[in-house]
Amino acid sequence: MFKINAYSEIMQAIPSIRKFVHHNAEISLEDDIYQAYLRERVEVEFTPDILIFDYENALKENAYLHKHYPNIAEKVWIMGRSGQGDEWFIHKGSKQVLFYDHGLGEYQHINDFQDMKIRFDEFVVLADLYKQLDLYLDKHEISDSNKGKFIELVNSIESGLFDRYPYEVFFRSA
Repeated sequence: MFKINAYSEIMQAIPSIRKFVHHNAEISLEDDIYQAYLRERVEVEFTPDILIFDYENALKENAYLHKHYPNIAEKVWIMGRSGQGDEWFIHKGSKQVLFYDHGLGEYQHINDFQDMKIRFDEFVVLADLYKQLDLYLDKHEISDSNKGKFIELVNSIESGLFDRYPYEVFFRSA
């Protein structure tokens, strides 16, 4: 039903970009895994809550961030967005994925960003799990047993991750 797929397997399922990006000078984030994603893959929406930008959109969004919020741009790199307008970031120091709730308004302080306590590759694995859940819920009711299995899988990526995930997924752990 639900399974943890390896990051490499998930990447193989994401279409490659047509023109390979050779130069990453404009990317002010030292994260080899994320940079490889930008060089090789198209923008992908795993779920309505998780869209990861392609190279061009990442550059455009980060240029805007740098121009309007330079103090925040020094600390984070925007990598994606949700359909609700919330945003996904990578912290430039820790390389951890951060979530920003657009309901907070303009970026004020780095402490307003929620640390998901996972790196980019783990975030992609998480996104794939939520994609599996969305596809399942489109066709089936989910039993309490399968809810528990899903929560266990999410928390196997990082302890407590299910409860840190910022969106209601029809249920919460007890």
